[in-house]
Amino acid sequence: MYPLVLALSLMTAGVMARDVDYCFAEEEDPYLFMGMKTAYHFVMSGRTRYQNIPDCEPIQIWMIARHGTRYPSSSEVTKLQTLPKLRDQIVYSHENRGFGHLCNQDLENLKRWRLDPNVNLGMAKQLTAQGEEDMRLLARRLQSNFPELLQPNSGNITAANYKFRTTSEDRTRASMELFMEGLFGSRTALPHEENPGNDTLLHANKACGSWEATSENNTIIEEEDTKFMMTPPFENLVHNVSRRLGFLHNISTASLLIMYDMCRYEKAWSVSNLSPWCAVFAKEELKVLEYEEDLYSYYYSGYGREVNEKLGCPPLKDMFDHFRKLERGDFSGQPKGVFSFSHSTPLQLLMTTMGIAKDSEPLTATNYNGMSKRKWRTSFLGPFASNIVAVFYRCKNPEYPNKVIFYQQESPILFEGCNVGLCDWEYLKNKYNKAVSECDLNFCWDRSGASSNFRIDLTHLLLLLVIFVCY
Repeated sequence: MYPLVLALSLMTAGVMARDVDYCFAEEEDPYLFMGMKTAYHFVMSGRTRYQNIPDCEPIQIWMIARHGTRYPSSSEVTKLQTLPKLRDQIVYSHENRGFGHLCNQDLENLKRWRLDPNVNLGMAKQLTAQGEEDMRLLARRLQSNFPELLQPNSGNITAANYKFRTTSEDRTRASMELFMEGLFGSRTALPHEENPGNDTLLHANKACGSWEATSENNTIIEEEDTKFMMTPPFENLVHNVSRRLGFLHNISTASLLIMYDMCRYEKAWSVSNLSPWCAVFAKEELKVLEYEEDLYSYYYSGYGREVNEKLGCPPLKDMFDHFRKLERGDFSGQPKGVFSFSHSTPLQLLMTTMGIAKDSEPLTATNYNGMSKRKWRTSFLGPFASNIVAVFYRCKNPEYPNKVIFYQQESPILFEGCNVGLCDWEYLKNKYNKAVSECDLNFCWDRSGASSNFRIDLTHLLLLLVIFVCY
């Protein structure tokens, strides 16, 4: 017995004394920015920066928001359910083979980790508890900062005063209802507009058959992403993580991305707790993974393709259509608030049309090291519950009575030509005249003018009618 006890003691001592890269459990300043699965709480930092505009009265608020924090998609659920097996391999490598460089506390946290039971196909893409809170609190902060518009008495809570719109997805509909509850105390306080299946306003990318097709088969999107995964920053990431976890050979990129998804999902679901899976990555490695997603989105829905600027115009035109009705001072019959709930891609397309977060040089696979201060960062542009708010003001200045200020994630957007975010309406009309006046999605449809996804060509319809009559 004694030799066995001694051997076990020596093995335990070896495990305790192994070299470690760092200890995530003791990290006081963890990296929190993880692309489009970043928690909204970390981006707005618990502080709003809505401005008090002297000598001006807010007349209307227009908002478009991404849904709140959600559970993974069906395809992600299937992948994440493989993590317990991978976790067991990591623990075995550390405890039985003497490999691996996780500190004892990080390894113990990983051993105790269990997959959230809500990560199942039935809950795929549904809002989490944090996602519900995201929307309630956003509404309450808006209300407290714009009481003139958003603290009405019960008699003024009408569909004429407040317009609500959402895409057809469960998570956006739930986000809208929770936002409404935050404003008015009830999820059913007001009806919302029913958007058609061919939603060219809030889900134009899904309605645009040609954009969907070119995005799925566009080589530049995949090429830059694939090239980046073959650069030294990404290859070093794979090697370092594999070594840290105790594998003698590099793990697959797919396995690495599954662990990254679990890390960032769990952090978004519970902003005050650590995810054991985040211990897999050093800070610089998380920045590499963040850039990989930024690079993909830059070409998928950002400035990497000219078509994206064209496709992002419908929400901007909608905003302008509402504000044009206010510019002459006749506010009767106009809503005090227009609130739309959508997804990350439509919001990024809108940002591209508006020129938000445009870098002087494009993001590419080879310039990671020179883009640490890039503007196009999905962690800040498209986290869960991300939003763009525009407020139309009537001011006492007789020469420029109408002004607009834009907010992104509750901080002013500092457009060139505006005063700390406050823009003259006439300036904005000139700035966006081309985008609004030429907002036309005809390129989405085939030569007959019919959508490849949703409409039937008139010629074919007539042919079917003739056949039916003859029959």
